[in-house]
Amino acid sequence: MGTRLNLEHITKIEGHARLYVKVAGGKVEKVELRVLEGARFFEGILKERKFNDLSHISSRICGVCSVVHTLGSLKAIEDAFGIKVSEQTRKLREVLNIGGIIQSHILHLYFLTLPDYIGVGSAIGMAKKHKAILERALRLKRLGNQIVFTIAGRDVHPIACVVGGFSRPPAKDKIDALLSELKQCKKDAVETVKLFMSLSYPDFSKDAPHFALSGEEYFYSDTIVRCQGGACFPTKDYKKHFKEYLREGSAAEFATREGKSYFVGAMARVCNNTEMLSEESKKYAKKICENNTNPFMNIPAQALEVLEGINRSIVILSNLEIKPEAPTEFTVKPCSCEGIGAVEAPRGTLFHHYSFDDKGYCTAADITTPTTQNLQHIEEAIGEYLQEILGRSPDEIKLEIEKLIRAYDPCISCSTHFLQMEVEME
Repeated sequence: MGTRLNLEHITKIEGHARLYVKVAGGKVEKVELRVLEGARFFEGILKERKFNDLSHISSRICGVCSVVHTLGSLKAIEDAFGIKVSEQTRKLREVLNIGGIIQSHILHLYFLTLPDYIGVGSAIGMAKKHKAILERALRLKRLGNQIVFTIAGRDVHPIACVVGGFSRPPAKDKIDALLSELKQCKKDAVETVKLFMSLSYPDFSKDAPHFALSGEEYFYSDTIVRCQGGACFPTKDYKKHFKEYLREGSAAEFATREGKSYFVGAMARVCNNTEMLSEESKKYAKKICENNTNPFMNIPAQALEVLEGINRSIVILSNLEIKPEAPTEFTVKPCSCEGIGAVEAPRGTLFHHYSFDDKGYCTAADITTPTTQNLQHIEEAIGEYLQEILGRSPDEIKLEIEKLIRAYDPCISCSTHFLQMEVEME
């Protein structure tokens, strides 16, 4: 008979799941990540909806990632109908995506991850001993919200983004105020990178291919999918390379490439697209990419992206003269068509794939999220890391596994915790 060890809830993770581990004779024999979220049927909800409803519905998939789901949805619709947006729209959408990434990264870095490394249970525990750090986090979180609100009309679930452009461009005085705030928060971003680069991360390696979008701008590429080592394929062919599957006992999809796990996320972007980074960011990227088989390095990679995002937004908004313009006009052609939208979400590459009938109603929808793509990699990494730390106490094991899971910043849904970790010892 084995001894079953039930550990307390794993907190500070977005979503609900159960981790089951079986250890026999000092060897990890089985690791299962059982996602318990109820099916939310968004792909079904989108069917039979008119094209101009899809992005607003898709943004409700996730309150943390509402910006990127909006943008991914719009790209898929515009790809299907051959809509070309203006350069102003493209630039504003890039800054909008950066705002969403800053919102998410700051939440993860300071409020979910940092407490593990400074010996407090939560961000609330930082208030007394680390007040200045907490205040910095709040300023950067507010900046992310301000970017999204200024460009898209709301902090969450952007409303001004529409097919072909924006329902209204942001006013010049609002852009000027945002630009001023970006410049003021630049020093906070620098301190964020220095802080998360200085933390002592576990020495662990889990090798797997890294994928990220490439071909245009760092935060808004969609032309090709770049693999670690330089092998690329067109974004439209992603389904030929990434295969999703369901597993008994789990409500979430998993994804593989050639039957094996792979990784998407901030570290994949930093190391696959280093040449796109500013010179300031490149000096930090070097250390991250020298250790890019360590999932924990995804944490400082996110910090680097906060700095890079602020730098990029300052460049764009300083050189963009906002003009009044209506969304690109188009006609829904009397033919069935499909479109693919790919965009880099905070947690990695996101794909929206839609089909439409000749009246512009959605006939099929497929959404592939970054966490879906990372789940198998997470599961395998847990097994390998656990094998290395089996000699530690149950409390130490629990904390280390929590830290590893959090390094991927998984977004099971818009909730706040992994439910349970169950270890069966024989």
